Amino acid sequence: MKKQILFIIGIILPLFVGASEVGRQVINLNDNWKFFCPDTSNIPKSINFDDSAWETINIPHTWNNKDAQDGGDNYLRSVGWYRKHLHWSDAYEGKRVYLECLGACLMAVCFVNEDTVGIHKGGYTAFRFDITSKLKKGDNLIAIKVDNRKNQDIIPLGGDFSVMGGIYRNISLVVADPVHIDLSDYASSGLYLTTRHVSERKADLEIRAKIVNDSFEPKTVSLCGILKHPNSFQAIAEIPNPLFDPNTMYSTKHKLLKSVRKTVTIPANSSVEFKETITISNPHLWNGKADPYRYLVELIVSANGKIIDSISQHVGFRYYEVTKDGFFLNGKLYPLRGVNRHQDWYNMGYAITQNEHNIDFGIIYDVGANAIRFAHYPHDPYIYDLCDRYGLIAWAEIPVVGGLGTSAELKEGVKIQLRELIRQQYNRPSICFWSLQNEVREQETAQMKVLMKDLNNLAHIEDPTRLTVQASNHAVGFGCFCLELVPRLVYRRSQFCF
Repeated sequence: MKKQILFIIGIILPLFVGASEVGRQVINLNDNWKFFCPDTSNIPKSINFDDSAWETINIPHTWNNKDAQDGGDNYLRSVGWYRKHLHWSDAYEGKRVYLECLGACLMAVCFVNEDTVGIHKGGYTAFRFDITSKLKKGDNLIAIKVDNRKNQDIIPLGGDFSVMGGIYRNISLVVADPVHIDLSDYASSGLYLTTRHVSERKADLEIRAKIVNDSFEPKTVSLCGILKHPNSFQAIAEIPNPLFDPNTMYSTKHKLLKSVRKTVTIPANSSVEFKETITISNPHLWNGKADPYRYLVELIVSANGKIIDSISQHVGFRYYEVTKDGFFLNGKLYPLRGVNRHQDWYNMGYAITQNEHNIDFGIIYDVGANAIRFAHYPHDPYIYDLCDRYGLIAWAEIPVVGGLGTSAELKEGVKIQLRELIRQQYNRPSICFWSLQNEVREQETAQMKVLMKDLNNLAHIEDPTRLTVQASNHAVGFGCFCLELVPRLVYRRSQFCF
């Protein structure tokens, strides 16, 4: 079984990675960075700084791949610098250019040509900064200062795992038209797919996005949302006329299900919301490991007969609930039997690739698990995608673990990390639970009660469709919170098989 699942992941999944998004470019920047650690100064941000003696590395990278794996707390927690020269391309002319990183631990300060373009606090969620105004023709310097020192204003403050420093997930440039699906929304896709009133007979799908006009004049654009079966996929670039009739795009097999379209005028330096609902009959349900069926949704932005931006995301129609009798998926009892999963590997630390994710997932699948708790922080988007494709239920968590500080900045940072997790992974059918904390021993204190209420409310504002959970190994934890959060779910870890 293990060989079969690993073969499937290795051969089939790469065909879907980086679904077609016409009108924007995503340029991988992983290769050939100069790196040095430790250096707590700001000198390396200088254009004229000599980094010739620094190590040349590729991303993903961590400086704790070996010293943080013995279970002790004696690994290097300091500041590391990454520098890369980026030559101007004519493809950037008249476009918006963003620097996107899927994970840098624990805090990252990004500079372009010595100017600060953004600061991200939190080691496990993506960030994206607009660097358009800082780029110039010719040579450009990107310098990123990554800091994994313990910081009383950034979670996690403790825990039984190492907080490894480095840029350990992919880093890219995103080049987009001035009119585009929002790229500044907490590094999310900008496209939100919400399923409602799901049953075997029908289901509603809300397609929502913000369309931004970063130009200096009003723009009239056509917006089209399309729901289709994934096997009807056709590259948008092959469509001869972007101002198409969606019902004639595909073959006579009628794989296209529904589409919605509207034309809007967006004022200069402003935005509009696209929010439309599609109803389909007899949906093919996402049904766990037995049948993890997903549909494909595309949102296309076109102007003057040309596609200027688009994005594709999968969606799964399913419904579930938790009662005193257990977890029910699509109306049937579906006992959750799974494992916790951390993201580090021997001699690699956090800096793992799709290959290691595939092996981890293959082992979990092979032992018969139907659920994964992603302990104790947001994991790489790729492995959530594996859960979507192969039907494992996912418990996604923020790193409130091992203690909690009292500063207002920390509490605000916790909320930002929760918002980032939810928005970045919003469309995943596998995720059924947003976890708010793990085994924080101050659970009986007034401040934890207040914070958990605030996080719970925030989670349900961001996403009214999913359940919130906590993991506790203390008897007081269950009694302290459960009654206050009912009817929203709060369960002890022991009540699931994690």
